Amino acid sequence: MAELAKPDLDRFLQETSIVAILATIDEQGRPYMVPIWYEWDGTYCWIVSKPKADYVANLRRDPHASVCIATQTLPYVRVLIQGRVDLIETDQEWLPMGHRMGERYLGAAEGRAYIDKTKSWKRLFLRITPDRIRSWDGGAGGHAWGARYIDRAQGA
Repeated sequence: MAELAKPDLDRFLQETSIVAILATIDEQGRPYMVPIWYEWDGTYCWIVSKPKADYVANLRRDPHASVCIATQTLPYVRVLIQGRVDLIETDQEWLPMGHRMGERYLGAAEGRAYIDKTKSWKRLFLRITPDRIRSWDGGAGGHAWGARYIDRAQGA
């Protein structure tokens, strides 16, 4: 599997408007996954959340999470971030990041309108410190890696 080089990883995570999937563990020990907007600063993965979200309750019990960001069309590129999450209380400090996310995911006018409409809602930051980042470059490095996935029992 060809991993993305750090500059390519940062560019992919900072420039795409892919809705990510956040995975936590629920109170019964089951995986809990939810689509989220995120921001990557080159070191941390950031999420702005409402404090009463189910995944926030999950993170209060177990502060570990995974975030998956993947394209749905060729070339398939994917990034898996696993790490510890810090929940950071915020008042209005979330607004600049919220505006950037709104613009990134909804466009300039609609994104700003959405954030401004909800700016009085209580929010908190989720800061994910990666313990592990795995990426796949979409096959740009060739397909020789695929042999490790072939079922040897089938003689392939």
